[in-house]
Amino acid sequence: MLRSSIYFLLEEGVNTNLIAIYVRVSSERQTKGYSIDGQLKELRAYAAEHQLSIYREYVDDGYSGKSIDGRPAMLELLADAKQGRFQTVITWKLNRLARNLVDQLKTMEVFKQHNIGCVSLTEQIETNTAQGNLTVQMLGAIAQLEREQIAQNTRLGMQKRSQRGAWNSGNNVLGYEWVTGADVEPHVRIVPHEARLVQMIFEQYRSGQGFKAITNQLNAAGYTTKRNKPFSTTTVRGVLTNINYIGQIQYTAHEKFTGASSDRSKRVVQGTHEPIINMELWSEVRALLNQRSRPPTKQINRHYPLAGLLKCPVCGSSMVPAHTKAVRKDGCVHMNHYYVCGNYTNKGPTACKANTIPASPVENETLSRFQHMLTNKGLLNQIVTRINRRNKEAETPLREQVAQTAMSLKQLEKQQRRCYELFEDGFIGHVELVEKLKSLKQATATLNENKHQLESKLAELENSAVSLKEVRRAMKSLYQSFHAIEAGKRNALIRGFIQSVHVPPDRDVTEMHIQGTAALKHLII
Repeated sequence: MLRSSIYFLLEEGVNTNLIAIYVRVSSERQTKGYSIDGQLKELRAYAAEHQLSIYREYVDDGYSGKSIDGRPAMLELLADAKQGRFQTVITWKLNRLARNLVDQLKTMEVFKQHNIGCVSLTEQIETNTAQGNLTVQMLGAIAQLEREQIAQNTRLGMQKRSQRGAWNSGNNVLGYEWVTGADVEPHVRIVPHEARLVQMIFEQYRSGQGFKAITNQLNAAGYTTKRNKPFSTTTVRGVLTNINYIGQIQYTAHEKFTGASSDRSKRVVQGTHEPIINMELWSEVRALLNQRSRPPTKQINRHYPLAGLLKCPVCGSSMVPAHTKAVRKDGCVHMNHYYVCGNYTNKGPTACKANTIPASPVENETLSRFQHMLTNKGLLNQIVTRINRRNKEAETPLREQVAQTAMSLKQLEKQQRRCYELFEDGFIGHVELVEKLKSLKQATATLNENKHQLESKLAELENSAVSLKEVRRAMKSLYQSFHAIEAGKRNALIRGFIQSVHVPPDRDVTEMHIQGTAALKHLII
């Protein structure tokens, strides 16, 4: 059996009986040697052989190792690690934890801070030593390189398929389905009832109906998109502009694969799949789309500062601007400005109602409360106190990490002196001494860099203490110049402090509440 970090911990007298098992595969096809069942079987056998109790098995089935974010089991593992619910994490291979070097180092740092060992069943690694940390970093870099190479090869493969006119869209296009099987080459075929729906959308648009009218009819009739969601005006427009329906394919050509700097251009080729829309209908619809896409001759010259911030009192989606024109008895034209539910505007009455809110009252109430915030001493004091308290709370773990790093550096110094002693006493040769000192030097450089970064963060926090007097002076100046600021910049300023505005179902704006942004520590105004 390979010597691993678990033996190192046993020698130090740490209780390692309670372990966590982590397994991951990124796809169904990743089975040989990597399957969930295969990994679990070997890890359970290892635990049984060494009489280890399994606290929990964390399984991410079908999740990429590109990032920790989005992997629910991994996030739960890290949360439980911080609670000290187990003493050791065992995985089949380190790249199961992460294929991203930064994520892997962050994960190991969490384990280290909470005295948790890490065992790789198929790799001989002691994560609690300087050499082990260096090995982990090297393996992490290799895993990241492998992931980037796989991604590049995948892009190249998709581009070559597209160049031949082969389908790369999977099952995301209404009217088509992706066919796979052991005896057939993957290909796409028409889904008859979906194809008839696509043809109906094209015919409706050609007959003069707009996006909104078509959307309302589709949703009222109970039709859904490929993902079983209600249609929206955006979805309808996407159908009418998708060249897949005339048998063509559009793809992005990567001229040079050099990471973020790769040269890209859009290409269109004739596909090998069967079209749903004939060229005559397609050309007529394209002509209408171009004709109707012209900007209106008259535009409403009014700012709507709460667009997107104001939430629908019924469904909670963002509200969007709307206006109506009214002609008075004296012949004067009056414009009425409102906010209406974005869900209703985009998906029609089956999604939500208009829930109209007059623009001026809700804007005036919001601006009044915002200005009150700028000058209210008690509120400003509360904000300043929260900010300073949060900064102080953030300092504590950083100071602990600095202290731990300093201790690790002292340990490395002792190891260096011990290496010289072993060399002088003849226990190790010159070549082995050089190799050990080189490894220790690299580990020391890494720790010193980490220490420098931690100290820089601490200095930033110490210098970021907020003075109530300075905040009051700044807010007073802002209040005095608020109405003199250009409307667009004033709206941007408001969005820097306000995250959302919520009006009750009866739409009484005096009873609404405002959710502050992170700048206000999400304070309710």
